[in-house]
Amino acid sequence: MYVVLGLGLNIVVGVAGLLDLGYVAFYAVGAYSYALLNLHFDMGFWAVLPIGALLAALFGIVLGFPVLRLRGDYLAIVTLGFGEIIRLVLENWNDFSQGPSGIANIPRPGFFGIELSLDQAILYTYYLMAALVVITIFVVNRLQDSRLGRAWIALREDEIACQAMGIDKTRTKLTAFALGATWAGMVGVIFAAKTTFINPASFTFLESAIILSIVVLGGMGSIFGVLLGALILILLPEYLRALSDYRMLAFGAILVTMMVFRPQGLIANVRRSYRFRKNPGSGTP
Repeated sequence: MYVVLGLGLNIVVGVAGLLDLGYVAFYAVGAYSYALLNLHFDMGFWAVLPIGALLAALFGIVLGFPVLRLRGDYLAIVTLGFGEIIRLVLENWNDFSQGPSGIANIPRPGFFGIELSLDQAILYTYYLMAALVVITIFVVNRLQDSRLGRAWIALREDEIACQAMGIDKTRTKLTAFALGATWAGMVGVIFAAKTTFINPASFTFLESAIILSIVVLGGMGSIFGVLLGALILILLPEYLRALSDYRMLAFGAILVTMMVFRPQGLIANVRRSYRFRKNPGSGTP
C-alpha cells in the first residue's frame, strides 16, 4: 500500500516538483468513499473502487486550483492546511462521517460472490494490492516517458522557461495533482476494506510525512527508489522493536544520516542528457 502511495506522490513531488504535505487527504477521501457508500447505499468494493479514485482526483483538482500561483514553502503550507481541513471535517461532522467513533464493519473485497474466510480474504487483498503495485509501476513509468511526463519535468526544472516553451502550466499542474490523488483514492478504498474500520485518526499529518519520506529517501522521481524507500521506512521500525524505547530515536538518526551523506536519495533518477561529438574526418559536428 505504501509503495502505491509513494508512487502516486512521486508524480506530484518527484516528477512535477510540487511539494504536497496534505497527500493523506486524498487517501482519506478514498477510504471514506467506500465506508460511506457501503453504509448508506450498500455498494460493494468493486463498485466503489473507481468511484473512490474519481472522487480523490476531483479533490486533487479542487486543491490544485487555489495553489496554481504558489510554489515552494507557500505551496507546502496550503497543501498541509488542506490535509488538516479534510481530517477536521471528518472528525467533527458526526452526522456525515460518524465523527471520532469512525465506521466499522466495512466489508472486505468479494471474489465473484464466493464467501471467503478471514485468512482467505487477507490473502486475496494482499494479491489484489500486489497486482495494483504492478499496474501502478507500469502506468507511472509510461507517464514519465510521455509528453505529459516531460512537461512535468520541465515544470519542475524551470517554471518560467516551461511556460515560455508553450506548455500549459495550469493544465500540467492540475493533471499532476489529479493523477497523484487517483492512486491515493484507490489505496484508501483498499485500506478501508482491509481494516474493516476507519476513523480520522488514521489520516493524520504523520501519514503524509511518512509517504513524503519514502519519496525523498528513495530518490525523487525514481520508481525503483520509491519501492526501496517504502520497504525500508515501513519495515525498519518493525525490525527496530528490539531497541524498545529508543526505536524512534534510531529510526530518526538513520534518516538524518541518510540525508547528510546521500541527499539525492538511495537511487537518484538518471537525467537524460544529449552530447554532440565532432566527426574526426570532416571537422563538423
